[in-house]
Amino acid sequence: MTDATTYGRETIQIVEIEQPRCVNRFGSSPCTASGTPKCYQTYWTCLDRDNYNPAGFIRWRFSRPADNTGWLYETFDNDDEIGTNAFATLGSVSENSSKLNLGSTRKGESPFGLLASVSITLSDFAFDDSVGDFYTPDRGTISNSSFWAKWAARNPFYPNMRIRVYEGYKGQALADMQVRLYLLETVDGPDGRGNVTIKGVDPLRLTNKALFPRPTNIKIGNLAGISSFQTTIDVVCLEADLSDNFGNTGSLRYVRYGSEIISYTGWTGTSPEFALTGVVRGTLGTTASSQNLDEGGQRVGRYQNVRQWEVAADLMDNHTPIPAGFRDTAQWTVEGEKYLNTLRSRTTVAEPVEVEELLGELSRDGLFNFWWDERTQKIPLLAVRPPNETPLAITDDLNIIMDTYGKKREPDDRMSRVTVFYDQRDPTQGLEDFVNYRNRTIRIEGEYELDDATGGEVRDNTIYSRWISSDTNALLLGASLLLRFKEVPEYLSMSFDAKDRAISIGYVLDVTTRNIVDTEGNAITTRWQVIAVSEPVSGHRISVQLQSYQFRGIFCIIMANDAPDYVDATDAEKLDGCWLADEATDLMPDGANPYLLQ
Repeated sequence: MTDATTYGRETIQIVEIEQPRCVNRFGSSPCTASGTPKCYQTYWTCLDRDNYNPAGFIRWRFSRPADNTGWLYETFDNDDEIGTNAFATLGSVSENSSKLNLGSTRKGESPFGLLASVSITLSDFAFDDSVGDFYTPDRGTISNSSFWAKWAARNPFYPNMRIRVYEGYKGQALADMQVRLYLLETVDGPDGRGNVTIKGVDPLRLTNKALFPRPTNIKIGNLAGISSFQTTIDVVCLEADLSDNFGNTGSLRYVRYGSEIISYTGWTGTSPEFALTGVVRGTLGTTASSQNLDEGGQRVGRYQNVRQWEVAADLMDNHTPIPAGFRDTAQWTVEGEKYLNTLRSRTTVAEPVEVEELLGELSRDGLFNFWWDERTQKIPLLAVRPPNETPLAITDDLNIIMDTYGKKREPDDRMSRVTVFYDQRDPTQGLEDFVNYRNRTIRIEGEYELDDATGGEVRDNTIYSRWISSDTNALLLGASLLLRFKEVPEYLSMSFDAKDRAISIGYVLDVTTRNIVDTEGNAITTRWQVIAVSEPVSGHRISVQLQSYQFRGIFCIIMANDAPDYVDATDAEKLDGCWLADEATDLMPDGANPYLLQ
């Protein structure tokens, strides 16, 4: 066993609150502010909000009193970008890691699983604005009052504010420490004892506050209303309600009135009165009907022949307040192009739906997962697929800390059959109305419904999918879910020494432990996927949660035309390629097992 004190170095913890601040100077062009008190570079203290420009930042830093962090003050590109020394007022940091919900199957959790969060306690202190105030000489008497009371008065809201939690060892540079990133959600206090509690959240939390398509109000402007065949339509609305994109259909846009969807390609007029052009009535499976004056119209989202992971990317990037750069665009492109190239959608979203719900459906139907990795400060994409590298071997002797191993089973997560309703007829009708779908597939694992095998229990997972329109996608979804969930899903928990700190969500591990044996009582190696990682003892120990993983063997993918023959391929190429086995032996030329269709 590896002892957790192997590293034995004294750890330090630093919390950093990044607050945007205005780069314009009071009363100097373009700022036209005058009077007193002068601003504190925040929006709510600004006296010329038309010229507020929060391109700078100040990073307020806090450490535990015993850490003695020393000099940390730094100026970045200019005087508008500052990091302070650490105020020794940090009490505690409590972090909850992300946890994957593979296949969006676990009940009682977000489609993404459990989202990451952090709770921080600090002590208030007297502060004379000696850091971060450009106008101290102009203020006369400076109040040496509560830091957090003044901070709260200057920042009643927290747009684009971020929390970083640094964890490292004494003597280690801040840039070399492990850092976790969250969005600032709340600041409570100070209370009568000077206690302050700060909470930060996973950026994916913002998806449950966003709707797609966003609510619009495009009123019919024709005095007599419109008939069921009329294509000359006047509307009264904001121009953005007509022009904004909701999907990938370009200049072809859609608006819903009642149970009818109308398409249009343009508009004429000036705000707020417009006339739609290129109108087609009763589109996308709906029927044209008459509409009255002032009937309110809702813009409709439409994705046409687009890959499901690309829909998820568009929803995150363009229809949520998730900050730009958090989705790992380059990594998504590599993963999506390689493993998710064939699954496409033609989908209509006819009313506002929480983006979180839509992303959960896409994750399930498109066979991929994503999560907030607070350590890399990115949202990565992972296809439901075999590992493309040799899984990490984990053993009792070399990795698992004694007395930290645990195992549980979740019978409620098991399924013996998957029913998929797909290819919607009319997107204005109920999502779970089975007669509103043109097709249905049922995939059954018959042995897992036998009396002698499982007690004869039928465990059906019925899916109503707005995103699936092809037989292939429906069949793949059913097969993938049953591969993972036909047996009772099992979950492991265990802790490792800091030497295994690189293990992250999505890793595949081959675990060999005396606690998992075959029918003869011999320890066996089983395969698991990491669904959560936390660090209960900062710098010394990590804890992981694993879910049973059924992908074993070497799985094939389509290769480039110039790929080498098997005998000329490198070991790395063999792990990520596909060659035909010998017809007589069903083995590869070197005796290796054959590839399996992925």
